[in-house]
Parts: sequence; C-alpha cells; structure tokens
Amino acid sequence: MNVSLEKEGFWSSGLGIAIKCYIIIYGVTIVWNFVLNAWMRAAPIGPDKLYWFDNISYMLFALFWGFVFMAVGNWPFSKMKGKWAPGIVAVIVSWILGYITYTLVYAFGVTIDGVFPIIGALYFVLIFFCFTGENWPWSDFSPGRQFFLIIITVLGLTWLICRLDVIWVPAWWFPMLQILLGTTLFGYLFRRMKQPIKSIVIWLFMWIMVWAYIYFSTLAGIWDVEGAGIGAPFWGIGVGNDFWLLHFFVFCAFVFGILVPARNWPFRLVRMPWGGILGGLFCTALTTGVTALLLNMVEWGVLVDIQEAQTYGYMGVCWSFMILLFFPNLGHFKPYLWAGQKTPGTWEDAE
Repeated sequence: MNVSLEKEGFWSSGLGIAIKCYIIIYGVTIVWNFVLNAWMRAAPIGPDKLYWFDNISYMLFALFWGFVFMAVGNWPFSKMKGKWAPGIVAVIVSWILGYITYTLVYAFGVTIDGVFPIIGALYFVLIFFCFTGENWPWSDFSPGRQFFLIIITVLGLTWLICRLDVIWVPAWWFPMLQILLGTTLFGYLFRRMKQPIKSIVIWLFMWIMVWAYIYFSTLAGIWDVEGAGIGAPFWGIGVGNDFWLLHFFVFCAFVFGILVPARNWPFRLVRMPWGGILGGLFCTALTTGVTALLLNMVEWGVLVDIQEAQTYGYMGVCWSFMILLFFPNLGHFKPYLWAGQKTPGTWEDAE
C-alpha cells in the first residue's frame, strides 16, 4: 500500500474523499427521493396532486434557500459550534423553508403553470448577483445585512420578471453554470474582470453554451424548435421532449457532484482551458449514460414511469450542493493545482 495513504488514511486521501462523497451524495439522493415520493403521494402539496411535480418543486425551493445561506457564508449557522451541527441545521432549515415557500406559492393563487417560472426567476436573480456576481452590490456588508438585501432583491425582481412578458428566465443554463464553477473555468476564463461586467459576460457565455446544448439536442431529435415552451412567444426557443427533460435533470445532478469531490482529477492534469473543457464533456457523456440507465429502469419496471425517473434524476442536484457546501469537513476542499496553475484556488495570477 502507498505510504502516503497509510499515513493519511484512505478516506482522507484523494480517491477516498471522492468515493466517500459519491456514496453520501447519491446514497442520500436515492433514500430521500424514495421517502419524498412516498410523502408527496400520501400528502400532496399542490392542488393538482402530481407527486413528481411536488417532489421536484419542493426540492428546488429547498435548494434555493440553501443557496441563499451559502451566499452569506452559511450564516447564521456558521456561529454554531461543532463539526457537523452547522451543516445539519442548515439542511433541515432549508427543507423547512422550502416547504413553507412552495405552500405559500399556491396560497397566493399561483397555478401549476406558474410554479416553474417563479423558480426559474428566483434562481436567475440569485445566481446573477450572488454567485456569478460574487455578491458585488453588498460584499462589504455583514452577513445578516447581506441576507436581508438578497431576499429583498431576489423576491422583488422575481415578481417583476413574472409580471412582464418575459415570464421567467429558462433554467437550461444551470448545468453550464456547474461546469464553469465545478471545473474552475469560471475563475480561469474571466480572471481579473471587475463586477458587474464580469457577471454579465459570464451569463452571455452561458447562453452560448445553452444554444449549443439546444442545437445538438435538436440534431438528436429530442428538442422541437417549433414547440411552444414556457414563456412563449417571448422565449421562442422551442421545447424538449420527456427524454430531453430527463437528460437535463440528470445533467444538473452529475456535474458539481462529480467534479468537486474528485478535485477535478484527472482533468486537472491538462492545462486550462482544455482540462476544464474535458471535464465538462466527461460530465455530459456521464449524464447521457445515467439517463439511458434510468430509462431502462422504467422499461424493466424498477421505476413506475419517466416522471418517477425524473425525480431520481433531479434530486442529486440538491444533495450535491448541500452536502459539498454545507459539509466542507469531508475533505473535498483540500487545495490542489491544475497543470500550469500557480496558486491553489485562484486563477487571478495566471497569464
């Protein structure tokens, strides 16, 4: 056995950390999704009583709150003592707030057709200001004040977007964001740029990636460019079929949750930007394989239908972020260098 592994312990080594994270992320995904499907079948939240829709919507609202807490450094839970307590409480509170938020959406008279536009707008505004935007409007404020301003800004602009003809911002950019963040292409391609121009350029770049995703999906026959999707006619980009939607859900669940635990090995052995591009292509191929597996599980009778497959395919996005960002003690944030990188964790000093 390798001496460094004996000294460090397998589960604290690079391979051990990755395997440990994969087991936790996708193990929790399967178990929690099974429980949530049973829960939503027995006690649906929405008036249409579609368990799969309630599952996905509830999960997305819970993850939204998780992202808000992540944006302010896991405040206020970061004040708690203990190795695991802050993360555990943050997860529980996120799911509680997600349930309350999803319930309130229907209480305010929103129909099922309006749920995804609200979710899409919420995520767009939050990511634009807090993640691609790096909290630029309020970065100098205290976490509590940041939290307040984020909520006001996100809710206000979401209401405005949903009231206009825009209706929503299609969420097809989310796997692209994960590729940029997970591979650190985000930091490499847009190094030394200033906010808010940096965030704007990142979003333009992601929409180019979305266009490519839709283009190849059209060639594959799983996207109808003439179809009327959410937000038509403003968003006249077409609509995907059930296979495409399943592929998108799985894509969201198998990028960040795959690359970050492995600390981008082996792609980090290749100089940027090619190493990051290879990482993104690998996740795309992996997504296609997992999507095919889920479809076969429907054919084999393991899963009831494609809607149940979609719940399993999408649930991983929630737990990949919550586990990796709320529980840094798992070891996946150990510093490492890409080929040609000077300083671990940053590309600001790259040529």
